[in-house]
Parts: sequence; structure tokens; C-alpha cells
Amino acid sequence: MAKDKKSFILYCDQQGLFNKLPDEIAGKLIKHIFAYVNDENPIASDLLLEIAFEPIKLQLKRDLRKYDDYI
Repeated sequence: MAKDKKSFILYCDQQGLFNKLPDEIAGKLIKHIFAYVNDENPIASDLLLEIAFEPIKLQLKRDLRKYDDYI
């Protein structure tokens, strides 16, 4: 995440992904997202988590590029 950046965006349309996941995996996913945006370099513990995280990670990267351009 960018230096001194204190927030990130999750989009409403991502709710569908979370709703389709079992609660245990959805909880792991949100923790994984927070670890990722806080530069903790998380490693997905299973394939389902890795697959669910990939589109969110790509969106976070796109948003960070927009933020960097804005700054």
C-alpha cells in the first residue's frame, strides 16, 4: 500500500463473492485482504481463498495506481 495511505475500497458488487463463500473462508478472505493492504505479504492457506482473493487483489492494484496518479 502507498506510504501514509490509511484506507482502501471494497466494492458493493464484491458482496456476491463473499455471500457464496462459507463463513470460515469469507472470514479468512477479509483477514487476507487486510494483511495484503498492510504489506504483510500473506500467503493463501488454500486454493479457494487464493481464487477468491485474486480479483480483489487486481482491483486493489488498479485503485492504488489511480491513487498514485492522483497524488
